[in-house]
Amino acid sequence: MITTEAAFLGFLFAGLVSLLAVLGLTRFHWRTDIPPYGLYTRSLHVALHPEEYVKDAPLRAIRCLNLIGAVLLACAIGITAFEVIRAIA
Repeated sequence: MITTEAAFLGFLFAGLVSLLAVLGLTRFHWRTDIPPYGLYTRSLHVALHPEEYVKDAPLRAIRCLNLIGAVLLACAIGITAFEVIRAIA
């Protein structure tokens, strides 16, 4: 396996695990005054504005994991862009 492939897969899976951990933490610490997470709950809104859905205790951890997951996925996209540019040139 080429190093860039390993880095891409590492960043991709680490980012996905981080974002799945955020979703799990959000659902575990859901506020009781809001209806439960369901089909009509917009996942992107929950990810971008966790303060509206989550108790205050894990809010900092959720925001940090969101940021870490986004950065890791951006790194995976950057590696893909690097490979495309390298293949063209």
